[in-house]
Amino acid sequence: MDGKIIHDPIHGSMKIKGVILDLVKTPEFQRLRSIRQLGLAYLVYPGANHSRFEHSLGAYNIARRLAQEVELDKDEKTLLEIGALLHDIGHGPFSHTFEQIYKHYVKEYDHMHLGQNIILGKIDIIDGEIENREFIPEIIESYGYSPKEVADLILGKYEKRYLGQMLHGDVDVDQIDYLMRDAHYTGVAHGIIDIERLLKVLKIYDGQLVVDEKGIEAVEGMMVARALMYSRVYFHHTVKIAEGMLTRALEFALEEGHLWDFWKMTDCRVIVELEDLEGYPGEIARRIKYRDIYKAAVLASADKLSAEEKKELLSAYRNVKRRQEIERNLADAIGAKEGEVILEFSIADLMLSEPRLKATEINVLLHTGELQPLTKVTPLANALKRRQTPRWAVLIASPAKYVNKVREIWKKVIFS
Repeated sequence: MDGKIIHDPIHGSMKIKGVILDLVKTPEFQRLRSIRQLGLAYLVYPGANHSRFEHSLGAYNIARRLAQEVELDKDEKTLLEIGALLHDIGHGPFSHTFEQIYKHYVKEYDHMHLGQNIILGKIDIIDGEIENREFIPEIIESYGYSPKEVADLILGKYEKRYLGQMLHGDVDVDQIDYLMRDAHYTGVAHGIIDIERLLKVLKIYDGQLVVDEKGIEAVEGMMVARALMYSRVYFHHTVKIAEGMLTRALEFALEEGHLWDFWKMTDCRVIVELEDLEGYPGEIARRIKYRDIYKAAVLASADKLSAEEKKELLSAYRNVKRRQEIERNLADAIGAKEGEVILEFSIADLMLSEPRLKATEINVLLHTGELQPLTKVTPLANALKRRQTPRWAVLIASPAKYVNKVREIWKKVIFS
């Protein structure tokens, strides 16, 4: 038989062969089996143990179907499929949990840069010798494609706009898969979308990916799903507290000179390495392991904060050192140890009065042949863009015994 059949709980049986099969066999791609798609969300949703590996296969499968629907030529189709398969190849442990650490400590190892460098063969994320190993750039070249084109596509810099939009847009194969997959594994029905209709109403027009006017409801459905999954799953306050705790444990370890190669580790390895360290990192790793999570002391919504307070918190969001200083001040004020009070934010856009709309806005092809931005055609899209955040803007958490004290003093400590 030519190729392999993979059975996926979301998309059913999918056949992979050729360049896709060869890329799936690489140690870099297999590594994604050990990285959870939703970080620490399994502590709230016990089923959320799915991995970047299966999501990447799902994104490839949707890319294959979309390429057929919009009738891409063979080379563009294969390029999109490779891009969809490898779009998360650079993800570090616990997926997005350590975003702030990448920004502050190891900029060049965030998943976008790392993915690009793995595809271009500039960095090796796999430790140890592997017999008869094939490398990703060599595989891509052996099939007549350019690793640089794949990297550009993944980074959203590809010259053909519509191909970039299929991977990074308002309606793209990555989002379609993760919304369906995350809904399935968390059991949260909000993420369910009409993929059959969605793939039928997308088309290429005037060099860009557009949605046919007849298909607006399918796109609205997807945007509703995304907005609700953000508040219900991705920014669930207990998930954010657990992620905040693990982030602080890693920050402590880095400050002491440990775990600087965390970005190439898998989820389990990070927990084990942290657990082996003395003091705070080890304690937090054990708390995560046995789900002994800090409690939310403060969940403040944006409308409860003055413009000045928002400004102050935004500076703490942007500057890790400032955030760490506020946390230390809060811990001192209540007699807690450093690291026992954590300050978390939902997406920073919430802190600004007007969230910026994404530049990748998809256009709608009207029956008149005219193109209009989605937000002009449907007021729901506008409202959802603004609602894509949870109800809380600022979260402060600590061990249960300090919760009441934190509630009493937090405003005075942060804003005085």
